[in-house]
Amino acid sequence: MKFVKRARTLAGVLAVSVAGCTGGALSNSQAYTPPPPLALVALVDPSSGQMPAELQQLANVIRSSASPNEAVVVMMVAPGTRTYVVRGGDSLSSIAISNGLTLRDIEAANPQFGPVAGRNWSVIHPGEHVTVPDKGAPSPLLLVTRAPAGPPPPVLIRLPQEPKNPTDYQRAQYEHALAADNATNASRVAAWRASANEVLLPWQTQVAAELESKAGSSNGLAGGTSGTALSASLAAGIGTLAGLSGHRLLLVLGGAEAGPSSLPPHSLAGVTLVVANLSDPGAAAVWTTVAKDAGAESVSALDAALTQLQLAQVVNK
Repeated sequence: MKFVKRARTLAGVLAVSVAGCTGGALSNSQAYTPPPPLALVALVDPSSGQMPAELQQLANVIRSSASPNEAVVVMMVAPGTRTYVVRGGDSLSSIAISNGLTLRDIEAANPQFGPVAGRNWSVIHPGEHVTVPDKGAPSPLLLVTRAPAGPPPPVLIRLPQEPKNPTDYQRAQYEHALAADNATNASRVAAWRASANEVLLPWQTQVAAELESKAGSSNGLAGGTSGTALSASLAAGIGTLAGLSGHRLLLVLGGAEAGPSSLPPHSLAGVTLVVANLSDPGAAAVWTTVAKDAGAESVSALDAALTQLQLAQVVNK
């Protein structure tokens, strides 16, 4: 199992400058700042014959790598949801009542306001998006989970400053100290990653097993995925991601052939989009154009073969 760096290289993390300190005596150590955790929302296609393979693909992604505090939300592409923008004085309870729903209905459709996001259900803020499901419709959410926090980050040695106008001897001393401190820091980070992997392994195993169990029991679902259902599910997925912290990634595992005609401006700002299992090269081009217009941080459109070969790598990079 490999612990994947997402936001910065190890060299960038370890190359801590003394100039970064403010006030007081300079310390010779600094706590390591891990890359932000993955916040993953995955959309799967519930039409017959599609979802089992997609859930198995997702299980393989989870099994291949994880990060402390990683959040994973899996939902089916389904019609019948709409988005409500929170106004002053709103609560999830009042939104539920005004739409003829129970509080449990609203909470089930909006995990971003609950424990998976480290939040209290009773607190929402103006401008946030709430997914409002149809009354009586089953919840499209298949899985909501968050990885354990992992061990405390290690303390690293603060790297020495390069001397100004050094003699050959001073330069040699500096380079020797720099190499030794970098090696020590790399060893400490590697040990922390190994400990984190041990903590995360039971969670990964449990989540992968749950996804595989759902894959084995979903063969009876029938029907197709329409553009309307995809648009509604994209809005719900984007709204969920907006409430999660970390490296936010929207993974469309199924139903993507319909393609989005458009997405609201800036709706994918700060979001990495991965669209998998595409059979039509034209659909890949549409996804790339629409997502970039919506402000996506990056877009990866994978055909079926690339999905099998590269999905875990693309999601966890």
